[in-house]
Amino acid sequence: ERLIGDLSAMQEMVREGLVLARSMDTTEAMQMLDLDSLLDSVCDDASDAGQEVTLEGKATMAVLGRPLDLRRCLGNLIDNAVKYGRDARVCVDRINGTARVRIRDSGPGIPRSELGRVFDPFYRVETSRSRESGGTGLGLTIARNITEQHGGSISLANHPEGGLEVTLMLPAYYPNK
Repeated sequence: ERLIGDLSAMQEMVREGLVLARSMDTTEAMQMLDLDSLLDSVCDDASDAGQEVTLEGKATMAVLGRPLDLRRCLGNLIDNAVKYGRDARVCVDRINGTARVRIRDSGPGIPRSELGRVFDPFYRVETSRSRESGGTGLGLTIARNITEQHGGSISLANHPEGGLEVTLMLPAYYPNK
């Protein structure tokens, strides 16, 4: 049983390593995307898979992006919130022409000293993440790569009322500029 478990973990690490390599590939065509529709779809898929996910707000704007990559990015962030924090509350709005997507969970958060390190490949915070919870330590690395390729930024913070909050900022798409 341990050997099968180890093999499964190795398969997952190889699969995630390939996803990481693909997250640095920029060959998928950029296109105009309705961010609200994309978020609706990703959140609906997560809910259909049995995850506790809610979505609030609207950005009412388009972003220039690679649909599969952005779906992967948002999916990773929601999966992490549910896996380590029981649920994902997704809130989207617009600030000065930039979309802000916040994903907050109800978990223990991450020690302040670890917040910057969790974006490093294969890094896992062991106080809240155990081998039994799965994961390879690549999900946030992949999300950061995708976000930065789209001209955006990603940050983590422990919410004052508890849980971890991921903030994703994506620039609006203006076709005439």
